[in-house]
Amino acid sequence: MAIVDKAYLAINALYILVRFVLQYRSINWTETILYLVTVVIESFLYLNLYKVSRPRYDPGGILIDSGTDLSQPGLVSYMFDYIYVSWLVHLLSLLTKWAWGLYLAIPVYLAYAFGPYILQFIRSQSGTAAAGPAAAAAEGDSEKDKKRQEKKERKQQRVKYSR
Repeated sequence: MAIVDKAYLAINALYILVRFVLQYRSINWTETILYLVTVVIESFLYLNLYKVSRPRYDPGGILIDSGTDLSQPGLVSYMFDYIYVSWLVHLLSLLTKWAWGLYLAIPVYLAYAFGPYILQFIRSQSGTAAAGPAAAAAEGDSEKDKKRQEKKERKQQRVKYSR
């Protein structure tokens, strides 16, 4: 996390120095608002990652939680991805204002990664809704058939006594 700390400070300090000090005449409100919104989100994610990665101890000094492994896949990796995209956009936006368009890669990636799951969920919901009462009746019949089958199996498993 030490490298991430230094990179976070260096990239944001460089952006502030160049855009707000050296090139203050060329900056406009749109870029300022974009930077502030993205740096707030980036800072929130960064602080959240920092907090969950720290070990927690009780007042007696006994380890309660060793902290989250930051190399695990899932939400942690998505947080790092957003932070890295933010750094790239901040650095490239020092050269061109069109770099802010790279943020469109985030929703495009989300659509690519989660789109099939969302479509599958929508199709399954519309399939049960379209079937309506007929599907419910068929499900009820299958419930009865299932119970009959279970009863038949129990009857066959009973011990038969002969005289």
